[in-house]
Amino acid sequence: MGWLKRRRSQESPDEAVRSLVTHLSAGHPLVPMTPTMVTRQGETQYADLAVGAHAYYGTNVEYSSGYAVQGGPLFMAFGVLTGELHHARTRRQAERMAEMQWRWEGEIRVVLTDHRLVGFFGSGAEVYWWEHLLALTPAPDGRAVHLTFNGGAPLLFSGSWAPWLCAITAALVHRSPWPPGHPLPAFAAPVPDPAPPSAASARPALSPAPHREPAQVSPVERLAEEVDPLPPEQAAEVLAGHPVTTAEQVLDLLGTRRAREIRAALQRRREG
Repeated sequence: MGWLKRRRSQESPDEAVRSLVTHLSAGHPLVPMTPTMVTRQGETQYADLAVGAHAYYGTNVEYSSGYAVQGGPLFMAFGVLTGELHHARTRRQAERMAEMQWRWEGEIRVVLTDHRLVGFFGSGAEVYWWEHLLALTPAPDGRAVHLTFNGGAPLLFSGSWAPWLCAITAALVHRSPWPPGHPLPAFAAPVPDPAPPSAASARPALSPAPHREPAQVSPVERLAEEVDPLPPEQAAEVLAGHPVTTAEQVLDLLGTRRAREIRAALQRRREG
């Protein structure tokens, strides 16, 4: 049942950034997390997440321009001309590849502490210190964020968790829920506290409100909670009394290990 609780308590990226902005807007500090990498003395970690990453840099590109031509005079002249055209095209392509540009680095792991950002790229971990940060610029729609560091390649983070990274970076660097001077996107706006009912609008209840099950708890999830703590044989006995499709949905919720155990018990019941 612990797995089900974790699954149900997980927030979507938009819900997470909205909760964070609401928390920070109320004047509350960031909440540290248990370190997931080696930190320095006095360093506090606040995030470990995966985001899409671009880096802005140039590179050296090597290309071969050699060619060989054999044959008669006319064939050799044509071959030389063709080789020169190929050489020029290859050179232009190499120049375009080498020039400064945004380069996709893939989805990477990023760790944020109160001192630095650590990006785990394919070539290894790279460290960016907050004291060297020159600019923190969210995209107009808030779905990406651009970081410029003194002495390092500019970074552009995108993806569903980029707004959350932007908000927590703003809190670490600017003590603000969002980068100053940039409008907060609607999806990240703080959730207002519900206003208490006024005396004029208050009315005595005529009868108790009928009890309703929480809308987010489906019958399949309730059944999964029922069978999850049971031994495999008892869980199989409970599921055997339900349609096969329902049993399969329950097994999908329970995770790989529990599903494997209970499926084996169901198979033993059928063979017995």
